[in-house]
Amino acid sequence: MRAITNATSFILLTSILCAPTPVSATQPRLPEAVIEEIRPVSFAERCKPIADLIAKGEGDWNAVNRGYAGDTPGGIRSITGKTFAQHTVGEVLSMQRYRIYAVGRYQFIPRTLRQAVSWAGVKHSDLFTPETQDKLFAALLEHKRPAVGAYLRGGGSLQRALDELAREWASLPYRSGGSYYAGRNGNRSHVTIDEMVVALNKGRAL
Repeated sequence: MRAITNATSFILLTSILCAPTPVSATQPRLPEAVIEEIRPVSFAERCKPIADLIAKGEGDWNAVNRGYAGDTPGGIRSITGKTFAQHTVGEVLSMQRYRIYAVGRYQFIPRTLRQAVSWAGVKHSDLFTPETQDKLFAALLEHKRPAVGAYLRGGGSLQRALDELAREWASLPYRSGGSYYAGRNGNRSHVTIDEMVVALNKGRAL
C-alpha cells in the first residue's frame, strides 16, 4: 500500500512541477507607450509634415483655381455650392475637363489627379474628402516624385527631394529661393527652403 501511495505522490508532484507556467506570469503586458513605439510608421505619416507645409502655399481642402493662382478665392463652394467632401472623385475629374483646373489642398491639376487616382487605387465613387486627398498626395510623392519618397524613408538625397518638390508645387522655392514657376500664371513661392528641409527631416525621423 505504501509503494502505491509513494508512486501516486511522485506522479502528482511531477505534474505540478512540469505544468506550463501561465503566460501572464512570464510575459507581462507591454506598456501602451512601448507598443506605440514599435508600431511601423506608414509612408502617409512620413508625408504629413511636408503636406502641411505645402498646404500653407497651395490652399485648403476646398481650394480651387481655374488656371491662375488665386483666381477663385471662394473655392469649390463658390462654384457648386458644396464642399469637395460632398463631391465624388469622378465628379471632380469631370469638372476639371471644363470648369476648374487645380483642386484641393495640394492643388492637383487634371493630369496629375488622374495619375494619382490610379496609383492610389482610389475609386471614382469615393468622396474627395481630406482623407482621400491625403491618400492621393502620398501616392503622388511615391510614384511621380520618388526622390522625395526615398528621402522620407531614410535614403536618397535631400537636394534631389527639394528639387522634385519645387518642380511639382509652384508655391515651394527652387534653389534660388523663388518658385520654379515664377512669373507664370501668378505663381510664386510662399515658404522658405529652410522650412522645406525641416519638414522633410521631420518626416524622415519618424
